[in-house]
Amino acid sequence: MDSGNYLKILKDINAAGLAWVEAKLVHDQLDGDQKSYLASLQNAIEKAETEKISEAKLERLALAEPEYRAYVRSVAVARADMLRKRVRFDSLNNLFEAKRSEGATERAKISQGIYHSGG
Repeated sequence: MDSGNYLKILKDINAAGLAWVEAKLVHDQLDGDQKSYLASLQNAIEKAETEKISEAKLERLALAEPEYRAYVRSVAVARADMLRKRVRFDSLNNLFEAKRSEGATERAKISQGIYHSGG
């Protein structure tokens, strides 16, 4: 493989790695804020009620809110996006290593005088 191909693969690996990092950041922020988001929904429900509600009931009501379910879905979508980008990064990295190994094998064959005639 020529150096131009190596450079292209390395640029692709870098871009894929940066995309993975950004997707991981989004996922980690959403995932880390899940309890805070639930608590804010519980607070809103509690403020809207005129009578005292138990913590267990507040949690149950908040978990059932469509807004919370949409939030949980956004966490799952962010995780799937992060994992897809990680797979792309790993695949490109594996391709680079395979091409590098292939090049080393070819160089070893040439240095030993072993040539493939292509047939």
